[in-house]
Amino acid sequence: MRIFTMIILGLMLIFLAVVFFVQESYVPTEKNQYKYSPTEFIEPIERFLKCFEDSDCIKVRGSVCPPSSGGTEVCVDKDFFQEYLSEIEKKAGRENEIECPEIYLVSNKTCSCIENTCVLM
Repeated sequence: MRIFTMIILGLMLIFLAVVFFVQESYVPTEKNQYKYSPTEFIEPIERFLKCFEDSDCIKVRGSVCPPSSGGTEVCVDKDFFQEYLSEIEKKAGRENEIECPEIYLVSNKTCSCIENTCVLM
C-alpha cells in the first residue's frame, strides 16, 4: 500500500511540474492596439500631396481596408505612395491582420493636381 501511495504522489508531482512548465512557457499573443480603425481615413501629410501636374498624382487607399472593402480613397504624389501606405500600417495595422467589411466604396473619381496639391475629384 505504501508503494502505491508513493507512485500516486510521484505521478501527481510529475503532472504538476508539467503544468507549471507549460504555464511558464505560454506567451499570449498581444492584440495590437492602433490609433485608427481599419476603415478610418488617415490624412496624408503635406509632403505626400505635393504635385506639379495631374500625372504626379495617383489614387490609393486611405485606410487599412481598401475601398473595395469599406475603406477610403485618396490621391497622393506617386513618388510617395509607398511611404503613405507604410504610415497607414503604422497607425492602423496591416490588411492581412484584420477583417474588412464587405462594403464596396470604390468611386470613379480621378486625381488632379490643383494648386500643387493632389486632390480626388
